Amino acid sequence: MKVLLICPYLDDPQIKRNDFLPSAALLSLAAVLRTEGHEPVLLDLNSKRTHQQAEPTRYCHERIVDAIQRERPGFVGISFLFSGFMKTAMEYARTVKATDPSLQIMTGGIHATTYPEEILSLCHDFDYIALGEGEPQMVEMANRIARGDLGNLNEIKSFAFRDENGKVRINRDREWINYEDLPMQAWDMVDFTEFEMDLSNYSNFKGHDIKNVVPVISERGCPFKCTFCDMYLVQGRKLRRRTPERFVDELEYLVKEKGQRFFTFMDDNLTVDNKHILGICNEILRRGLDIQFTTAGGLGMNSLKTEVIDAMVAAGMTSALLAPEHGSEYIRNTVIKKGLKRDTIYKVVEDLKKHRVSLAGNWIMGFPEDTNETLQETMDMIDELKLDRNWVGALIPFPGTPVFDQCVRDNLFIDGIDVGNLWQEPVRAHQEGCVIKPYNMSLDDLFAWRRKFIDVRFKHMRQL
Repeated sequence: MKVLLICPYLDDPQIKRNDFLPSAALLSLAAVLRTEGHEPVLLDLNSKRTHQQAEPTRYCHERIVDAIQRERPGFVGISFLFSGFMKTAMEYARTVKATDPSLQIMTGGIHATTYPEEILSLCHDFDYIALGEGEPQMVEMANRIARGDLGNLNEIKSFAFRDENGKVRINRDREWINYEDLPMQAWDMVDFTEFEMDLSNYSNFKGHDIKNVVPVISERGCPFKCTFCDMYLVQGRKLRRRTPERFVDELEYLVKEKGQRFFTFMDDNLTVDNKHILGICNEILRRGLDIQFTTAGGLGMNSLKTEVIDAMVAAGMTSALLAPEHGSEYIRNTVIKKGLKRDTIYKVVEDLKKHRVSLAGNWIMGFPEDTNETLQETMDMIDELKLDRNWVGALIPFPGTPVFDQCVRDNLFIDGIDVGNLWQEPVRAHQEGCVIKPYNMSLDDLFAWRRKFIDVRFKHMRQL
């Protein structure tokens, strides 16, 4: 059976788009569907072609209608990880049903995992929700739809649906995927010209002809419990990895078959296990892969030893994202619960600066406990570390996190919040402004710090 897999394009005038990366979720779903004999049809709309349209929203809906009429799929998946895509996903589902009312639609991601009851009760265009990881549920439903017998849907773990009486049923039992058993993502289905970007400002020390940033990942899950992070809702707490050999098999395929040489390692915990990352670096070097890579997830600084840094640079790391997150020891370790000492941060940066590596830092401002003094500590650390780029984001309290519950309890949302309507009007990530008011700061001071942190983004950029 053909299965149409859709990744949305977020047409948001407040966001300048320059991040056209193939959807890892779609490629993984396509790979597992093929192992079961299905024929995936990819419609990844987060692309350069979409961005170049005069009316991107209209173009996306026309592409969906055309794909349904041309391919005649028997099942549809709309994949979106973050809550900011909810409205767009709802509009896509409405277009799918208007084109072919018989088509059943599954969705998933952090947002759908957080609000399955509300989405299925109030948005009838969606038929099913995969809670957490979605590969087993997608395959199971494709198999059942293909044979024309849905059977007992209560049997499917991590799954939500409406029964014959319209009542929402949610099976929250989790069965985590053995990540090593998943097939390689369906890279053969990707037209990389659709995702080309202007990378003239990227670290390209080897002088490759790079037009794409290719997202790859060697693991799922995070054992840490930072109070602002909701990724555990999808990936869980248990760290599950591919072997270095299998991960580098994917890199080698992309180099030799697709001509790609610039990668972004998306792992949230790439360096937490030195044996794992050293195994990857050694395998890249053993095979003689001439690649460059950056890190999208903030590298775990507690475990980023000197020998690991040396190995990563030797294997092709030309830029790295670090995640100190706050200059205040109190905010970083008592509030966030990061467990990262100041001396460790400075030692890691010192070791990295011995190499030709562009460095960026992830920082967060605006925690409920922040004050003028704690934010000054962040500014001081930024000026002392002198990283090339500093991304200081305003705290976004996501549902399912301790900091969200705290902000709701203490009424800290600046514009108020309708908790009952978050399923369709979510708190949007990557905002320029601030969402909550700290206990002991005025709004004037808070917004003044926001402007200061925006201005410091490229203050310490080096010529490497």
